[in-house]
Amino acid sequence: MLALILKDLRSFSNNRKYLIIQFIVITILVFLFFIATVEFYAQAIDTNQNRTTFDVGKRLYKLFIICIYFTLFLIPKHAVESICMERSQMIYKDQGTGYYINTTILSFTPLTKWRILLGKWAAVVIWAFSGLCVTIPLFALSIYIGGLALMQLVECATVLLISCTFYALIGIVFASWLPSVHAKGISYGIILAFTFLPLLQVIPFASVPFLEVLSPFTALLKVLHTDTSQLWIWNTSLLCGLSLLIFLLLIRIYR
Repeated sequence: MLALILKDLRSFSNNRKYLIIQFIVITILVFLFFIATVEFYAQAIDTNQNRTTFDVGKRLYKLFIICIYFTLFLIPKHAVESICMERSQMIYKDQGTGYYINTTILSFTPLTKWRILLGKWAAVVIWAFSGLCVTIPLFALSIYIGGLALMQLVECATVLLISCTFYALIGIVFASWLPSVHAKGISYGIILAFTFLPLLQVIPFASVPFLEVLSPFTALLKVLHTDTSQLWIWNTSLLCGLSLLIFLLLIRIYR
């Protein structure tokens, strides 16, 4: 399984498209961080003249963490393509039937289906989270400009990590039995529904508390708003349980 993870990570790192995407994402995050720092300090100067409080560090890191969350929307795309790369080559037999070369080779290895799926899943999560880890040094600046409490940062990191693993699994599930385009479309439809439906203050969405618990974005906003919210615990526990259930079902349908 480790060899499979390394193979996929090498495929991502050797593919110019993935490197460019990762570079653009990191560049945009760093650019937004410093632009927001300048803007918030400029606003702080104005508010200090009016003798009002303005916490630059908290505002900055709240915005920055929300931006990091939205970069997770790239994960389903990588997950779908991770499965589809095994179907990149096909050999044909009679009457148009065929077999995927990479998939067929994997089926002859000692790896069981759950190890193959877990390896693909882990590779996508490691690749996505490794790019986000580059932004960690920016949080060291909180020593000088202030910021969120350490526990809030830990809670945010937990929500982001669990969201990363769940989004990767959603992409892998639909890529296992649908073409690439359809798999991406359905994956993004589900993820966007989880993200934004709880924010709609209209019936019936506003009257369904389960949607709020299911949304990582809502849990993240609660953590950033207050350090006493327990919604992130319910959200991460629910997503972990759903991930385990979906993974067990995926082992049965994977082919």
